[in-house]
Amino acid sequence: MRTVLLAEDETFVAGFYKKTLESHGVAVSIVSNGEEALQAIKTQHFDLLLLDLLMPVMDGYQVLAQLKKDKIRIPVTVVLTNLSQPVTKEECKALGAEDYIVKSDSDAEDVWEKVEKYLPHEGG
Repeated sequence: MRTVLLAEDETFVAGFYKKTLESHGVAVSIVSNGEEALQAIKTQHFDLLLLDLLMPVMDGYQVLAQLKKDKIRIPVTVVLTNLSQPVTKEECKALGAEDYIVKSDSDAEDVWEKVEKYLPHEGG
């Protein structure tokens, strides 16, 4: 089964994305801060990381920087945020994020389409 780690501190938003992804047959693990995300990445396999930028304890920028510093490879990191400034997107990509989703501009299907293009095909 394809697996996604969702790092999102807003419970309602996390539940919304989890329900969307699970409806497409994806297993979703939720963490609520960057420190928990790094710990999960180090101990479990995920096909994709959906990472909120603004979280407590350790934010998404710090997670991306730590992953890059430690040379920890998670196949794909898609950043979820309400920050839509081009400089934010460029900074995330420079830190290793593959893609960027502005939450306020995206509905559930937009998020699924973005995630689906990076997930391995079922059975492969």
